[in-house]
Amino acid sequence: MRHSNKKLIVIYILLASYIIFSSFFGYKYFANQMINIINPLFYIILFFICLFLSNTTNQQRIKAKTNKYQIVFILTISYLIIYVFLGLFLGYVKSIYSHSFLGIIKNTWSYIVPIIFIELIRNTLVRNVSNHKVYFIIISLLFTLIDINLFNIIGLTDKADIFKNVFSVILPSIVKNLSLTYITKTSGYITNLIYLLPQEITNIILPIFPDLDWYFTSLLGILLPTITFITIKYLDDRIENQKTKSRLKKEKPIRTIILIFPLIIFSLFVAGLFKYKPTAIMSNSMYPIYNRGDVVIIEKVNSKNIKNLKKYDIIEYRLKNIIVAHRIIYIEKHNDGSKLYITKGDNNNVADKEKVKPEQINGIVKLSVPKVGYPSVWLNDFFNKKQVEVETGK
Repeated sequence: MRHSNKKLIVIYILLASYIIFSSFFGYKYFANQMINIINPLFYIILFFICLFLSNTTNQQRIKAKTNKYQIVFILTISYLIIYVFLGLFLGYVKSIYSHSFLGIIKNTWSYIVPIIFIELIRNTLVRNVSNHKVYFIIISLLFTLIDINLFNIIGLTDKADIFKNVFSVILPSIVKNLSLTYITKTSGYITNLIYLLPQEITNIILPIFPDLDWYFTSLLGILLPTITFITIKYLDDRIENQKTKSRLKKEKPIRTIILIFPLIIFSLFVAGLFKYKPTAIMSNSMYPIYNRGDVVIIEKVNSKNIKNLKKYDIIEYRLKNIIVAHRIIYIEKHNDGSKLYITKGDNNNVADKEKVKPEQINGIVKLSVPKVGYPSVWLNDFFNKKQVEVETGK
C-alpha cells in the first residue's frame, strides 16, 4: 500500500471486525436490527471515515464513461428480463418483501442504501492502493464476505447443503466481487451502481420471483459478472492501447460471449429447461439397457402425451426426493379413467414397491450415453451413503 495511505488499514480492520461481529453475534441475536438499522448506519459512518482518512479528493477520470454506463445498463437489464421470464419455465414464488409504500421505503433504507455506501467504500479503498493484485484480491475477499453473510453458512453441517451454498452463493459472490473491484478501478463506483441497483430494485418491487434452484442461481450469478467483466476489460484494453489493433480485433468481447453461448445452452439443457433433459443413472438396476454412470436423455411428458405411455416404455419418475428410471411392466386402469403404473428395473428380481402416479412421471427415456454421468454418481455417493431401496427392487 502507498506510504501515505497506510492509515486506511483502519478501514480494513473495521470491515473485518464488523464481518466477524455480524456473522457470529449480530445476526444470531438481533437479525432485524442488523438489517434495518445497524447495517445502513455502519456503512454510512464507515464511508465518512474513509473520506477523512483518504488522500484521494480529486474526481476520478473515467475514459469512455458514457459507453461503459450504457453497456453495463444494457447487460443488467437484459439479465433481468431473462431472469424474470425464466419463471415461465420454472414457476414463480411469492416475494418475501412488503410492497406497501412504507414497506418499500423501509426496504430501500435496509437494502439499497447499504449497497450505495458499500460501493463508495470499495471505490475509496481501490483508489488508495497501488496496482498490485494482492490488494485487489484482499478488497474483493472482504466484500465477498460482506456479500455472502457468513451467518447463513457457518451453521451448515449437511454435505449437500454445503455443496449447494458453495456453488449458488459463495462462488457467484467471489466472481461478482472480483469483477466489481476491477470495474471500480477503471470505471468508477457509478458503473457498479448501474450494475447492482437495478437488480436490487427488482427484488424489492417484484411481487413474485422465478423459482430458481441452486443450479440456476449459480449459473446466472456467475454469467452476468463474467460477461460484464469481459466487456469492460475489452474497452479498457482498447482505450489504453495496451495491445495492437490486430490483437484487439481478435479479442472482441462478442467473440468470447459467442464462445460462452454454447456453454449457456448446454447448462440450460442440463438444468432441464428444454423438451429433452439428461439424467445420470445411479445404479445397475436397468442393466444391460444402461449402466451405473450412464446418462439417459428424457423426453418430458405433460398431461396430454402422458396418456400415450404404454407397457414396456422406460420412464423417469419422482419418488420422494429421488429420481428413478425403470420400465413399465403393467398399467393399472381404474373405472374413473385414472391410471397407475407398475415399474421394475430390468436387472431387479421384483417390481418397485410403490405404484407410480401420472403426476410423478417426468418423462420417457429416449436414449443413453455411456459413462458421462460418473461425476454426478460420485457426488451422489459422497452426499448420500444410504442405498436407494427402489433402485435395487428390495
